[in-house]
Amino acid sequence: MPQDYQTKISYFDGSSSYAASQHTKKMQDYFENYEIDDEAVRMKIFVQSLTGDVRTWFRSLLANSIGDPEALYQTFLNRWEEKKDPLHILSEYNTIRRAPQETVQDYCARFNHVYNAIPRNLRPPPDLALYTFPDGFDSDMAYQLRERAPQTLADMQNIAVSVEANLIAKRNRTKTERKTTFKE
Repeated sequence: MPQDYQTKISYFDGSSSYAASQHTKKMQDYFENYEIDDEAVRMKIFVQSLTGDVRTWFRSLLANSIGDPEALYQTFLNRWEEKKDPLHILSEYNTIRRAPQETVQDYCARFNHVYNAIPRNLRPPPDLALYTFPDGFDSDMAYQLRERAPQTLADMQNIAVSVEANLIAKRNRTKTERKTTFKE
């Protein structure tokens, strides 16, 4: 087992803000980044990332019932991945909005999760997602994003992070200027 792996992995307890499929992807990325190729080690580390009810569920499985990492991932996803009606997911996609205290990065992750959860035969093309994404923001932010005319959704999401930083800085400068004017 790699040294100090416990501090470098993400944990999944079933109530996380991200989905089971995202956890599986994070763990696979971890294995690739740290060049962990041994299947037995991958499975042990993946199981170590499970906590709470998810760990209890795993311990209830029959011994030796899972033979390789792919079977482990599939069993895990079959139990813990949220299952929704495709039309419900599409409806969620059409009405997705950024929550008041949600960071841009969290909104981007949530948007991508909902978009990727739509079955391929119902999924809007990426160009349409590029036009839908800004609708989840307030009008100032949406205008700033559309004005920059990015070519891909990933580009737009990167721009959204920088635009928000600029808008926050602008709001802070305005507040500071108001306080200075008021004191004078």
